[in-house]
Amino acid sequence: MNRRTALALTAVAAALSLAACGGSGEDAPPQTVRVERASVSSGVDSSGSISALGATNLGFATAGQLTSVRVKVGDRVEPGEVLATIDDFQARQALKQAQAGLAGQEAQYDQAKASTSVGGAQNSVNAAASVVSATKRQVDATLKADDQAIAAAKAAVPQAEAGVTQATAQLTAAQTGCQPGGYVTVQNAAACQSIPAAQYAVQSAQQGLQQARQAVGQAQQKRDVDAAAGNLQVTSARQGQVSAQNGLDSASATRPGSLDAAAAAVDNARTQVEIARRNVANTTLRAPAAGTVSALNGAEGEYLSPSTGTSALAPGSDATIPGAAQAAGAAGAGAAGAAASPTRPGGTQFLVLQNVAEFQVVAPFQEVDAAKIAPAQQTVVSLDAIPERTFAGTVLSVAPSGTAIGGSIEYYVTMALTDTDPRVRDGQSARATVVTARSDKLSVPNSALRREGSRTVATVLTPDGRQTPTPVTTGLAGADRTEILGGLSEGQQVVIGGGSS
Repeated sequence: MNRRTALALTAVAAALSLAACGGSGEDAPPQTVRVERASVSSGVDSSGSISALGATNLGFATAGQLTSVRVKVGDRVEPGEVLATIDDFQARQALKQAQAGLAGQEAQYDQAKASTSVGGAQNSVNAAASVVSATKRQVDATLKADDQAIAAAKAAVPQAEAGVTQATAQLTAAQTGCQPGGYVTVQNAAACQSIPAAQYAVQSAQQGLQQARQAVGQAQQKRDVDAAAGNLQVTSARQGQVSAQNGLDSASATRPGSLDAAAAAVDNARTQVEIARRNVANTTLRAPAAGTVSALNGAEGEYLSPSTGTSALAPGSDATIPGAAQAAGAAGAGAAGAAASPTRPGGTQFLVLQNVAEFQVVAPFQEVDAAKIAPAQQTVVSLDAIPERTFAGTVLSVAPSGTAIGGSIEYYVTMALTDTDPRVRDGQSARATVVTARSDKLSVPNSALRREGSRTVATVLTPDGRQTPTPVTTGLAGADRTEILGGLSEGQQVVIGGGSS
């Protein structure tokens, strides 16, 4: 049984007790009400606070000295409006350094891109190929000349052989003409005298033949030497060509990697420039959205630490959980053994920006009550600051996990206010009742019912004026009315405060 149901039954019991203590009052007609279809509701309630929708903690990303504060608490600001600035000297110097680094990396990239290493290596390959061709031509020409010399030398051998044959024939003729042992005549005397000359001619012819044959061998030997030397020269030239090609391959393979490395260095330098620019921009605090400055903790000339605080958001909403920052601060102070002290507005934040045009109620509910709450249920909210009226609302969301509060587990519930009032302020105390059940069937005021043992009884006033106790079956019990499921009919009159037959 929830608290609202208990309160309703207590009200019924009190009304029944008052009726039992009264007199019969025969002269005074009894007070009656009509059994009719009327709304009956029950719910659960809790205390919470008004929270502005879209409260934002603002501060600077880096530490620095405040050079200007352009707003005050209560000021309305628009998106992009400058709120405050800190000293930007270091940030601007860092930006210049980053820009200089970028320029250096871009120059190195241009140098790598314009490098002639590949072109030079290609020229070396072309030159080496030319050397190979020239060397082969030179060797071919030398061998051709050697072949011609060999052919000439070989052609001289038959001539020398013919000379030997001719000289030998002349010697033989002279020897035949000179008849040794005979008598000397004019004819044979000449033949005998020519024999020495013929012998010398044979020797000379034989020497010429030998020289011709030696010339052939020398020419062949020279060709062999020239061929071997030519092969060596061609091989050496080809080795130079291979070395040049290897250089070209190496330069060609290295160039893409060098360009990629240089390009990556440029990209990194550009990133550093963008970071430095962002740091410069972060020295100016601008409003991220329209809102009202609700807290400001800093004056021009003071030094600020980097902003690190975040907002504890209520479930299903951009509204903050009331008191979360203060509770965290109090917990820290208690852990340090410090005495409790008032928490300054905004906590440790430099500036808090709120949307004060829309409000929500955030309240913790005990786990047994939270289990009955669901989104879209209707709520009734009362504010201590505005006691003369109540505000309608709707449940937006229930926290999926509990929070330990005062030794019990409770669940935060966010409720949107559907009513507006210029007197509503962020942080005001609120009492919220969530309607968890509703009925539009037959019902009567709680004061028309009483308990008799285990039965619930209503006194029906008949048309002839008699009061008839009638057992009834009840359903949903609200704060002031109870649903009737059986025993009464629509239109019947029942006595308020009970009655007698």
